[in-house]
Amino acid sequence: MVQLFSRFSVSNHLSKQVYRVTGVKPGKLRIYQEALRHSSMSDYHNNEQIVNNERLEFLGDAVLDAVVAELLFKQFPKKNEGFLTEMRTRIVNREQLAYLASKLGLVEIMDIKRDLHQNRIALKTIGGNALEALIGAIYLDKGFKTARDFIVNRLVGQYLDIEKLMTTAVSYKALVMKWAQQQKKTLRFQHELAQNGRLELHVVTLHIEDEVWFTEENHSRKKAEELCCEKAYRKLNLTV
Repeated sequence: MVQLFSRFSVSNHLSKQVYRVTGVKPGKLRIYQEALRHSSMSDYHNNEQIVNNERLEFLGDAVLDAVVAELLFKQFPKKNEGFLTEMRTRIVNREQLAYLASKLGLVEIMDIKRDLHQNRIALKTIGGNALEALIGAIYLDKGFKTARDFIVNRLVGQYLDIEKLMTTAVSYKALVMKWAQQQKKTLRFQHELAQNGRLELHVVTLHIEDEVWFTEENHSRKKAEELCCEKAYRKLNLTV
């Protein structure tokens, strides 16, 4: 009876914590336990691995991207694809996710090894990843609409200023070049000119270590380089 009461108390506490953070009353509590369990707590018992939040992180990342893309598409009906892509990157990058996780107090309710609480750099990544996992958990438990409401109303609505993000200049070329320098990688741009009717286009190909990464074309050579680096930035999962 004592053990049963203890389990109930733990579950009830977690349910209250999830509701406090998300505004969502959990149905399938086990999914949220998984979302809040860091890989540092993975263990083996009877040859069965205790599940951590990495799979839910993968799912939540896709849901977050879809919701933010829809939000921006509706909010900026006259903006082009390049603007929408850049704004989505500014909203869902690692730095922003870490910031949102800290505002929610997400790390404080996670199942995580104690010594990691002393590593602030690691905690930023852990918190951001857990936020994506939490979105995945809400999606599985309550469906897309509830996950969307959480992202739009709780995250973007309360903690992000989209108008301010629009005016924040981000140089993806500088970020990718900094990464290449730190990793001792060779980075170069191949530049060609092409005709599109009467218009002259700059065709830029990004090479890293003699491997072709991305090719973009634009009326501006600088913009074409920036577009290549923006895709590389997302591929490398860098932070602003």
